[in-house]
Amino acid sequence: MKKTTVILLHVGYWMLYALVVSLLFVLSSEEPEQAFKDWDDWLIMLAISLLTGFISFYSFYAWLVPNYLTTRRIQKFISWGLVVTIAVTGGIIALIAVALSLLMSVVFENFFLILLSAKDLQILFIVFALISLVNGILGTTIRGFITWYTDIHVRETLENKALRMELALLKAQINPHFLFNTLNNIDILIEHDAPRASMYLNKLSDLLRFVLYETQADQIPLAQELEYIQKYIDLQKIRTTNDQYVTLQIEGSADGLMIAPMVFVPYLENAFKYATNKKVSDAIRIHFVIDETQIRFQCINLIDKAKTGPDSQGGLGNELIRQRLALVYRETYSLTVQVTDDHYSVTLLLPVKTHELSPH
Repeated sequence: MKKTTVILLHVGYWMLYALVVSLLFVLSSEEPEQAFKDWDDWLIMLAISLLTGFISFYSFYAWLVPNYLTTRRIQKFISWGLVVTIAVTGGIIALIAVALSLLMSVVFENFFLILLSAKDLQILFIVFALISLVNGILGTTIRGFITWYTDIHVRETLENKALRMELALLKAQINPHFLFNTLNNIDILIEHDAPRASMYLNKLSDLLRFVLYETQADQIPLAQELEYIQKYIDLQKIRTTNDQYVTLQIEGSADGLMIAPMVFVPYLENAFKYATNKKVSDAIRIHFVIDETQIRFQCINLIDKAKTGPDSQGGLGNELIRQRLALVYRETYSLTVQVTDDHYSVTLLLPVKTHELSPH
């Protein structure tokens, strides 16, 4: 949903809310004409009602719904909802008591403390608790509607761009240059070291099998993705004797975690494409940090000056990757790209909990 539409929806809600409060004020008067004469009482009632409703509405809308309800933590949502309702109600009653005390102190030019009776406190608590609770429920409803509408729009966008994304993903999955170079290197290696060539051929077979069959699902185990990356790096290192050309570091456990397939591979392909000097140590540094909330991926590579140009590590390829991340992970991912004269760095953070799906 567009930002302007959301803003108009909120403005319309508060205008309607103010109208309902005003109407209730008029109906509560014995004579409608008297209500218009007591305009100052109306302003006070409207201000207090708006303050109560505003705090409660946006506590649910901006905090409780996205953090608890959308993540299906219903018990915490209800518990915190009751806490918010009680806290807002108590705060408003305390504010009224303080305001009245200050007002009376100014009028009588002496300190005046207003103490509400138990009956008054009970009535005020019920009234403002209802106002707070109703606004909280409406805030939840409106946020739920916006989320539902956005999900529909995202699905439509995904369908409209499906072919383009699939072609981009296919390009990332089966890079013909990588495939041909690997086959040629294995062919050359067969004459000198047949067992080693067989090992690399098995790794290439595993990669092709993974690409053709395992990546068809929307989510795959993170462990499989990391295994693919390790084999991909091993095959890229066939043509060099420098063991330190590429470094891969993985911190944390990938067990039970699921991600979208081939998310990290395009950045690795770019790194190998533009860091062509295989005699340099740490030309490509890959680092994964995995915990219970997110996956942090970082890939830093040296830039070969001979490979730089209009299409160097950017352009349409990176734009398609960003679009895919936005479609799959929406607003829950973070991507940072930093470029210097001789280094290219990508840092990608992906959520974990939203993708803890069973492989069965």
